[in-house]
Amino acid sequence: MSRIAALFIGLGLVLSVAGCAAPGVAQPTGEPTGAVTPTPNQSLVPSPAPVDVIAVDPVTYDDGFGDYVFKVGDGPTACSISTMSNFVLCEQNEAAAVYQPVPVPDTCEYSYGYQVRLWGAQPETGEIAEFACSGGPYADAANAQILATGQSISVAGFTCFVENITARCENSTGQWIALGPEVWSLNN
Repeated sequence: MSRIAALFIGLGLVLSVAGCAAPGVAQPTGEPTGAVTPTPNQSLVPSPAPVDVIAVDPVTYDDGFGDYVFKVGDGPTACSISTMSNFVLCEQNEAAAVYQPVPVPDTCEYSYGYQVRLWGAQPETGEIAEFACSGGPYADAANAQILATGQSISVAGFTCFVENITARCENSTGQWIALGPEVWSLNN
């Protein structure tokens, strides 16, 4: 074996072992046993919408198919409130995320950690606020309107609020999700 190949194998082993020691919290439901999810700085999560938030007319964001889709400020994140499926889903491209990757559960063969979903009620399986296993984007937000900082949208028992480039969405019973390129948060 050449010295270069041995060097790369050694470097790979060191990085693999170093990744095991990363600080974090217990995995959300469905994660591999013993896996640890790195937790982004939760001070980056927007607080609940302020009293003086500007409520927008949801009609502007209606895609005509039962979803209300918006881009989150000038950032890479977009959210969809699905009236047909009774959830809100916020998502972004993997390359946009600057937080540490979320370990993929054994049950997901696709992308994980870049879509967060909030149900209006307890689903048959899983949590009310959870990561979604994604084989691609839920919605095409290319032509969606921007929900800017200080604005909120309320549809079908969900309210989403934007602070800079991060969205925080709540359901009518107080659970919430947040997603932006620097942070994610799930509150069951």
